[in-house]
Amino acid sequence: MTPPAQVGPGHRVAGRYLLAERIGGGGMGAVWVGTDERLGRRVALKQIVLPVGTTDESARDQRERMMREGRIAARISHPHAIAVYDVAEDAGVPWLVMEHLPSRSLAAVLSDDGVLPVQQVAQIGTQLADALVAVHAAGIVHRDVKPGNVLVGAGERVEGLVKITDFGISHAQGDVKLTQTGMVTGTPAFLSPEAARGETAGPAGDVWSLGATLFTALEGQPPFGSSGNSLELLYRVAGTQPQRPVRSGALTPVLERMLTTDPAGRPSMVQVRDALARVAAEDGDVTAVLGARTPLRVVPPPPVDPTRVDLPVQHGAPRRSATPQPAAGKSWVPAGAVGAVLVAALAAGALWLNLREDPGSAAAAPTTTAATTTQAAPPPATTEASPTTTAQATTEQTTTAPTTTEAAPTTEGDAVTAADVEQAVTDYYALLPDKPQQAWRLTGPTLQGVVSREDYIAFWDRFSDVRLGEVTAEEGSLTATAQVTFVEDGQDLVEQHRFTLVAGPRGELLMDSDVAV
Repeated sequence: MTPPAQVGPGHRVAGRYLLAERIGGGGMGAVWVGTDERLGRRVALKQIVLPVGTTDESARDQRERMMREGRIAARISHPHAIAVYDVAEDAGVPWLVMEHLPSRSLAAVLSDDGVLPVQQVAQIGTQLADALVAVHAAGIVHRDVKPGNVLVGAGERVEGLVKITDFGISHAQGDVKLTQTGMVTGTPAFLSPEAARGETAGPAGDVWSLGATLFTALEGQPPFGSSGNSLELLYRVAGTQPQRPVRSGALTPVLERMLTTDPAGRPSMVQVRDALARVAAEDGDVTAVLGARTPLRVVPPPPVDPTRVDLPVQHGAPRRSATPQPAAGKSWVPAGAVGAVLVAALAAGALWLNLREDPGSAAAAPTTTAATTTQAAPPPATTEASPTTTAQATTEQTTTAPTTTEAAPTTEGDAVTAADVEQAVTDYYALLPDKPQQAWRLTGPTLQGVVSREDYIAFWDRFSDVRLGEVTAEEGSLTATAQVTFVEDGQDLVEQHRFTLVAGPRGELLMDSDVAV
């Protein structure tokens, strides 16, 4: 069952919660800010978004998943965890009603501001670890600790307040197990090695994921690097050693213990909290760290010239390499496929995987030369990889010329409008999955730099149908977003995607990046 068509600003959920604006979302959910008219307070509401054509069974599973998230999160009361107030039902669709924290995610902070200093990361980690101690004491494993699920308050009353959110894939004893057998859930770059192997991750998995989050805050990328190929990244996490931190200073000993590949060798979350607090406090009061605020600087956006559209550039700290960056949203990858890929990669000498250590440092100075794109081919078409686009690309410019396209060129000198971008995305997806050869000609140089034409075609040949939702773009930008539904073996997988386009040699718009968020 899909949400009622009139859902939008001004809609009352369950006759009580007045929606103001949509503030985020992806995959199967959307997040709104609104007002609880009964209690007169601002709240955040998470809504299930079901695509047209969803079966009754799938809709029922998603409703049950939301109810489970509400039950799990309601067990937790902690100053550094987002509170859940209610699970309301509106027209047969459950809505999770939560505390609203005006904030930026830690992922957005790192993207906007760059990496953080050691003491600040230690303080953020202490507070997150303390919240996760309470989570584990309630018999819950979060399973999706990552920068995107860490909120840092913004505003006079909440400036610098750190809270963890999103218990959507958490697991608690005695709960209904909704994760399909043989599926790995989570964000590959922040999954623990045991989770990447398809094993059940306990509290030690959260310790590893928190370590990976803090590593990213210090170094500018996760401990196993970044890749647009989910299976390649899972291979790294499951079977190789993480990179060693170089900017971690006094945090190095605890961080390396948290990132031990053997879960039995990791410290408990209580030990992690206490070790991080000692680093954060230096010679001060350790207990004061738990209640301290972490105000972060805000980098104002550059002024927009309405007469031109610039190619997007990467903000924040420079990366160690120009390999594609990981998708921000969750990826669901069959555990059995991961095993098959591991065996095949080992047998083939891992020729299709780029397992080299990235040169340079996250603290290196930016450069104006064009980045060299690392070649990282996706898995063979016989593996059952997640439909998350394997050719995820960086937004750094490259001088490589794309292949000739069949797209109609835009009029030279005309400004590219939001309508142009939306139409280009629509035209590109209209060719998929039936005409991948033609779609390949509409891809940009960065995307073509990370996947071969043959592997691109093999990837799209796996799907019987691909449905594109409403495309949204903003004036003055070459990026757009839309919901994409992939159909494979009669099953739907819905993801929220962000697209980045570039101008081709004749002025046509090419798909340069297509990532799940």
